[in-house]
Amino acid sequence: MIDPGHGGGNPGTVSALDGRLEKEFTLDTALRLKPLLETNGWTVFLTRTADVDFANTNRVTFAEAHHADLFISLHFNATADRSGRVGGIETYCITPTGMPSTLTRNFSDVWSEQLPNNSFDAQNLQLAVKLHGAILHAVGMEDRGVRRSRFDTVLRGQNRPAILIEGGYLSNPAEAKLIESSDYRQKLAEAFANALK
Repeated sequence: MIDPGHGGGNPGTVSALDGRLEKEFTLDTALRLKPLLETNGWTVFLTRTADVDFANTNRVTFAEAHHADLFISLHFNATADRSGRVGGIETYCITPTGMPSTLTRNFSDVWSEQLPNNSFDAQNLQLAVKLHGAILHAVGMEDRGVRRSRFDTVLRGQNRPAILIEGGYLSNPAEAKLIESSDYRQKLAEAFANALK
């Protein structure tokens, strides 16, 4: 299950270059990735194939209904710092029970919380590391690491290995220029597909 983040009335973040929206780039990347994965023998579903709003809980339900083996949510990042100093690739998975999150975004971080996706802690990390490394190798951006969080609604309820990838910062003008390039989004899609061969 490939999940192009945002959509419809939920635009995501905005490009520092020209105001284009994250939802456009996540969908385009997913549409590029789908045929590459299918060539590798995967059956691929997208949570959305058009510019529609689809609640995060519905994305979880959709993955469950399609008996997905893996869930990969595609995003592009942003920060309030528009200096261009903050950039790079980040990958997220659910925090294992008993550990602190590396990012909380002002959500409570209850270490004892047991989430459905915690049944896949080892596989989550393996998938995150594999795809994160493949992207870094393909695009050469700063490594902002594989991170753990409990606030990602789209990951919390998954009953399968699930990760969320931030493929660069739209708030960073240099990275926004790359993200707006179809060549860059193709490189991302190819890196994902190669990592999942």
